[in-house]
Amino acid sequence: MKLTNQQIAQIEETLVLNGIVYDDIKLEVLDHIATEVQVLMDENTLSFNDNFKIAIDKWSQELKPSYSIYTGLNVKYPKIVLDKKVSAIKKQLFINFSISLIFLSTFLVLSTFYNAKLLTYYFQVGARFVFITGYLLLIINTIRIRNSKINTSFYSQHKNRVAIYISWIYPFCFINTPADSTNQIMLVFTCSIMLLHLLFSSRLAMKHFEFEKKLSFTKP
Repeated sequence: MKLTNQQIAQIEETLVLNGIVYDDIKLEVLDHIATEVQVLMDENTLSFNDNFKIAIDKWSQELKPSYSIYTGLNVKYPKIVLDKKVSAIKKQLFINFSISLIFLSTFLVLSTFYNAKLLTYYFQVGARFVFITGYLLLIINTIRIRNSKINTSFYSQHKNRVAIYISWIYPFCFINTPADSTNQIMLVFTCSIMLLHLLFSSRLAMKHFEFEKKLSFTKP
């Protein structure tokens, strides 16, 4: 049995009340629950409300407020939202760490043949270019997203990074080139991680815009 717009709106309202406020996750969960309710209504003679209660009870664990050290112990999200956030953070950390190790390994190999301080200086020159380009993209995407009418989990990870990156990454790109090898290695590795994190913000913005475009096609 196909659900009415009013019944779908009731499911959506319940999800929002349970903390599912991101449109991309809300649409995914809404589709699953609506399908489950439709199946139940085809299989029994219970009312929509009774079948909806059965379906939502199955999702109680996924909607349970939870927290993680990755997102802050003072902030709780529905478990399904938290799991997606933590998964994205872990994936980003793994990719950033792995690529940064490659950069560092390359730097260490080259430093056996060339002047390490000069290599660090050239690395900083490249890092400045990446920082300026990535930061401009961050500002542009932030403005575009704030003008958007939808709220996605991608935007939640992207917002508020303008101030964070200017304070975290800028010093590493524009400080004087360190003379000792230990600080050179730390600069290359740490700066690589931070710059990759900055560039990842553009990927989050693209995912937001992709969902926004997809949503515009599905609306009547």
